[in-house]
Amino acid sequence: MSSSVNAGAKALQERLHELITRLAATTELVKNWPESKDDDASIHVETTTKLISHINNVIASVQRVDGVVKADALLRKNLQECLIPLDLLDLLDHGNGLNPDCFSRALLREALGQLAGLKRRKLALEMLGAAVQSGLNREVAKERKKQQKENTSTSTEPTKKKRKLELSGKTSSSAVDSPGQDAKEPPTKKQSVS
Repeated sequence: MSSSVNAGAKALQERLHELITRLAATTELVKNWPESKDDDASIHVETTTKLISHINNVIASVQRVDGVVKADALLRKNLQECLIPLDLLDLLDHGNGLNPDCFSRALLREALGQLAGLKRRKLALEMLGAAVQSGLNREVAKERKKQQKENTSTSTEPTKKKRKLELSGKTSSSAVDSPGQDAKEPPTKKQSVS
């Protein structure tokens, strides 16, 4: 079995080498595409003909590689079970996410990045909510203190007047009971008119 796998692997390696060589030649042709002089387009016709020939050679090489893999079932099974390093997949991923493994990894990275952004926003909103609540609590506490001061000042107001009267020497039961009357005048009785 291992000898057939080795023979298939060697044939595959030769076909892949041939394919890579032809791809390199095609790339060089495209990189060194000549410019036309004046209105003479014949240079483009010749270069385009060469490019078509190179592309046909690449297609033939791909078909040979495919033929080697399809012809050897054991080699095909080994290739399918072979684990490919993700770094290599990243290198092969020239199609902006066409490789499914790299595409799913990119989606996962994007989702994790968005999740981290949402967590940061949530934290910022929680901090803002806590600051607002703290400010509201302070305002409520100020209002309570203000009301307590008002309540204590209104409840101590009659005693302050009483103390003033005591200090001035005008203390009498009528003066304390009815602060609007003078202490020298006797209280008047209200008569009922029938």
